[in-house]
Amino acid sequence: MATRTFLRGAGGYRSHPLQAPLHSRVMRLGIIGLPGCGKTTVFNALTSSAAQVADFSTPVRGPNLAAVKVPEPRLAFLAQLYNSKKVTEATVDYVDVGGLTGSAQKGQELGESFLNHIRPVDALVHVVRNFQHPMHGEADPLRDISLVETELILADLLVVEKRLERIGAERQRGKKENPEEVRLLQECQEIFESSRPLRSQPGISDISLLRGFSFLSAKPLLILVNQPEENVTPLPQEIVDGTLAPHLGIVGKLEMELAQLSPDEASEFMVELGLETLARDQVIQASSQLLGLISFFTTNEQETRAWTIKQGSPALKAAGVVHSDMERGFIRAEVIQFNDLESAGSYAAAQKQGLVRLEGKEYIVQDGDVIFFRFKV
Repeated sequence: MATRTFLRGAGGYRSHPLQAPLHSRVMRLGIIGLPGCGKTTVFNALTSSAAQVADFSTPVRGPNLAAVKVPEPRLAFLAQLYNSKKVTEATVDYVDVGGLTGSAQKGQELGESFLNHIRPVDALVHVVRNFQHPMHGEADPLRDISLVETELILADLLVVEKRLERIGAERQRGKKENPEEVRLLQECQEIFESSRPLRSQPGISDISLLRGFSFLSAKPLLILVNQPEENVTPLPQEIVDGTLAPHLGIVGKLEMELAQLSPDEASEFMVELGLETLARDQVIQASSQLLGLISFFTTNEQETRAWTIKQGSPALKAAGVVHSDMERGFIRAEVIQFNDLESAGSYAAAQKQGLVRLEGKEYIVQDGDVIFFRFKV
């Protein structure tokens, strides 16, 4: 897999294809929700999958996993400009897993399968029912949001209590403890016992010492309200006013059906229904914003590719996302904003207009940067 990079040779800098595996920052989203909320229907809508949709009498299956390409219209221009043989979008990994019941109590552990699949994700998409259900009755989205939040908090509290117990047992055996870890865990315990999620305390949730615990209530949360099929209107005001987390609406059953159609057929039905965009794209955009992710591009005759990286990341880290050798031997980065390159019409024209910059390793990458890395190994 080749990326345009540069090595210094006798004639200056020359192109050099790298064949080693390249690794992008993949956004991983966990879909959670109470039984009957339409979670798997929404999973199918977001991923164009055909996972079995269970009714209220069907035992829980799972997890369902899918990778989705992130729509990126800017890639087409770059690929055409460089006559690229291959175009690679960034991807989003979705996991749909059961395990929440809304009846968790202190000391009750969530299922091992649920925890194993949900702890590694970057953010949670909580599907909330806003329609009547044969078994679960009338909709009460705010109640369900609170129930799920409570389950996440109690799961985190149990992790903290077990760790503190283990530290206490090790202390009795003469093993030296980390006072800072104990202090932070006790602070987390106080937060959880007051029914607050860790994401409400960014000062503590971002501390590196706690990252290994993968606390569920620390993960960014997007509320996705599953609307009845006959309702494509905006969310009810009580949901908008009563939900602190970012929230979107989806008509899950309708969008699942649209996801099974060809793009042309889906567009035709969307026009008839008055839908300007699908929740599939809105969820990706909202989740990227929640996680603070931006896109940059590499391009040449072999491949045009979109990469995602944390906002505020330096060029050196971006180079490492593309390939570890680029980070190790980083020299400079040739950078141009996509809009400037598109306006100029070609890289040569952009250079003549002074739109291409040479940046060092501390340069903060911006969304839409087209980057050519110079490095030597």
